[in-house]
Amino acid sequence: MKIRSKRPGPLVIADAKLRLRPGEVVEVKALSPQGEGALDRGFIEQVGEETPVGPPEAPKAASPAPAEYDRLSAADAIEQIDDETDPKKLEALLKTERRKTVVVAIERRLQEVKPGGTQ
Repeated sequence: MKIRSKRPGPLVIADAKLRLRPGEVVEVKALSPQGEGALDRGFIEQVGEETPVGPPEAPKAASPAPAEYDRLSAADAIEQIDDETDPKKLEALLKTERRKTVVVAIERRLQEVKPGGTQ
């Protein structure tokens, strides 16, 4: 029998000596009394035999959400700006940014990405 943890955090079934991560699938010979209690409460679910054993596969990294530069530290904002390639977005940032070091980084990056700018 295979079971999967449905809890958002770690699940410990002490009498079966199991520690399951969220979404992890394990194979057990039979459910222990605590395992049956966890199944009754909906903490675990029984899954098909074709389900692979182990932790769930990590989702593929999505493209990073647009950064809110005012919430980032100056160093993080500068790092994000160095990756930006859209001159219009950089010009909009230049109008709202007040930190001098970040403003200098935006101006430098604008020179690099504008047509005819230095690379």
